[in-house]
Amino acid sequence: MTNTKFEYFLNAVHYCIWLHEVWLGNFVHKIVYGSVRNFGKYLCSRNWKERLYAYLAKREQQMYNFNMDKKTGVYVGFASNEFVYLYSCYPSFLSFIMFGFILKTYGYVTPFAMIVTLAVPIGLGYISAYRAVFSNDRYLVYFKEFEKEGKEWHRKWTRITKMFCIGGIIISLLSIAAVWIILLW
Repeated sequence: MTNTKFEYFLNAVHYCIWLHEVWLGNFVHKIVYGSVRNFGKYLCSRNWKERLYAYLAKREQQMYNFNMDKKTGVYVGFASNEFVYLYSCYPSFLSFIMFGFILKTYGYVTPFAMIVTLAVPIGLGYISAYRAVFSNDRYLVYFKEFEKEGKEWHRKWTRITKMFCIGGIIISLLSIAAVWIILLW
């Protein structure tokens, strides 16, 4: 395993996004299952209550396995999609700048040219992220490594991940603003 700084950074960000998805999923799970339990506790007869609780216990284990699987689980799927979207915001800045200059120069852009102008830098940027994180499920090796880290490491990378996510959103807004500035000047 090559442990480059870029690869480590992207995998740590992906891991922290996954941890946030797990936390959020557990929070929603507690609300939903807690509501169902309260419904059973106060509104069902004793016989129905026992059946409901047995059913919930069976389903909770199935849901845990379905959600928490690190290779095909729901949370890792959500985290991977969120990571890709946020990472794509950074190369999209170049895409939007190119799109603005082409639109300013020619006045009209065909849909095909627009798609190519926007997709090529994002696609090229995605290739490097794919190789660093998702190629051969490389993130699974890093997840094992990151689980062994202490609280300070987790706090540090949670802050870095938050800045990465906020930065992606800001870059997206700035890229749209840059296109408008290019078109108006």
